[in-house]
Amino acid sequence: MSDDWARILDLLLAGDRLAFLKINRLITGCLTQLRAYDHRDEWDDLRQEVLIAVVESARAGRLRDAERFVAYVRIITRNKFFDRLSAGSRRKETKTIEWNEEIAGQVEQLSDGRIGEVWFAVEKLPDEEQVVLQGVYREGKTYQQVADDTGIPLGTVKRRLRDGLEKLRAELLERSPP
Repeated sequence: MSDDWARILDLLLAGDRLAFLKINRLITGCLTQLRAYDHRDEWDDLRQEVLIAVVESARAGRLRDAERFVAYVRIITRNKFFDRLSAGSRRKETKTIEWNEEIAGQVEQLSDGRIGEVWFAVEKLPDEEQVVLQGVYREGKTYQQVADDTGIPLGTVKRRLRDGLEKLRAELLERSPP
């Protein structure tokens, strides 16, 4: 038995809770079809965004054909979901390497004669971290230039740089005399 989506939409606009739940179930089904399981923490926000878009379209008179209502909800859900994925991939990384007097002193000690040891340790890092460290510290490039030259996204460049520096720091501190 098929739901009468025109009637459900009218009830939703009138504030009916059961109509609200039916449309939410439809939206959840669309997210399930998209296999969006890894993003379940965002489902509530997505359902709300889709529901708002549906209500706004209904009030503006853009939803005249009840037979196409389910397809409309699927398309809106898919678009909102992919917009969130796209926005998530553009988020800036916020974790930074702490910098204090102790670390500054260690860097100063390194520059006094252990530079060769540092680059020897860099060569032991995974290739993806080596490329970033070489680009930034040997070639003097900006993060964006390294990203452009290698084709690696800027956020990934920053993460690999951070990870590489943390590994180097641990390696060099382990070698340092007490």
